[in-house]
Amino acid sequence: MNIAQSTTPREFRHFIGGEFIASESGRRFEKRRPTDNALIGHIHEGGQAEVDAAVRAASEAMHGPWGKMSVEQRTVLLHKVADEITRRFDDFVAAEMADTGQPKSMMEHAFVPRGAANFKIFADVVKNVATEAFQTPTPDGAGALNYAIRVPKGVIGVICPWNAPLLLMTWKVAPALACGNTVIVKPSEETPGTATLLGEVMNAVGIPKGVYNVVHGLGPNSAGEFLTRHAGVAAITFTGETRTGAAIMKAGADGIRDVSFELGGKNAGLVFADCDLDAAIEGCMRSVFLNCGQVCLGTERLYVERPIFDRFVSRLKAGAEALKPGASEDRATTFGPLISQEHRQKVLSYYEKARAEGANVVTGGAVPDSRGRSPTVPGCSRRSGLACRKPPR
Repeated sequence: MNIAQSTTPREFRHFIGGEFIASESGRRFEKRRPTDNALIGHIHEGGQAEVDAAVRAASEAMHGPWGKMSVEQRTVLLHKVADEITRRFDDFVAAEMADTGQPKSMMEHAFVPRGAANFKIFADVVKNVATEAFQTPTPDGAGALNYAIRVPKGVIGVICPWNAPLLLMTWKVAPALACGNTVIVKPSEETPGTATLLGEVMNAVGIPKGVYNVVHGLGPNSAGEFLTRHAGVAAITFTGETRTGAAIMKAGADGIRDVSFELGGKNAGLVFADCDLDAAIEGCMRSVFLNCGQVCLGTERLYVERPIFDRFVSRLKAGAEALKPGASEDRATTFGPLISQEHRQKVLSYYEKARAEGANVVTGGAVPDSRGRSPTVPGCSRRSGLACRKPPR
């Protein structure tokens, strides 16, 4: 079945202890496709009961079969995970397209292959990590042998973003598993597909039950908050916006638990007058508009030296207007949608703010029509937004 085009709503259940289960509370919420807002499934919302069950399953696996495996044995299994993702490549591509609406070419050539490769990369890194050993003198002259051993941290809470679901989720899960930990994944409520699908892969290749768990849900008073506050979670890794990171850090303070964050920012690019203009435009187009600008490493503001300012803006405007929105499956599509209608409204509000603060909206800034044009805003021809303010002399 083509998940990206299916008209039958799916059920996204939790994956706990090797089994797909419904929420004890019965609560669910809708998942809609970003390209056309069509209903594609219902996500079971996890609560305290599901988080408790996942922590128990992960702890049992940690102190059971997974914890007793050697690094070499874990490496073999993680390589099998990567191979099984590759075998089911089309399923993962379809799930990512359904969740994010991004072009198929991007999923096929970047996000899904890298998501699979992460398991092999981190397994091989951990397999070849050396341990320290050295001698030191002691007052009695006998000397002392000092050595380090590496042990797993424990149950890791993994909270993932929606902009590159499989890639960024496996970027956290793969190193955690390679080091012998077990994980509980809370994927974004916007992108439940590949985290759920990965549960099938884990079972297929023989990863012990409880090593990989998925609890769906939201943040406050839902799966996200219950996971970060759970005393049985030894460490938390999170990619997302800064306010959520602050809340997670407060939760992690109980028990002095480790946290790993990649939070929001406003990345700047500098373009100097002596640059290779073609290369600068190409690089800025990629860093500004890749994945519809929904990339944590993307460039959200550009500072251009005055002598080339007008030429640069004109070239960047032309590049933005050449991007082609469309269906994920269409090979001609080069520009996908924003993740949700709520996020779209947030982005559009920034154009109003930019205008209010004196910026000039060069192109875009409105919802496109079926041909990718934004006729509701004078002078705007595409949804690829670009606002600028000329530097003062």
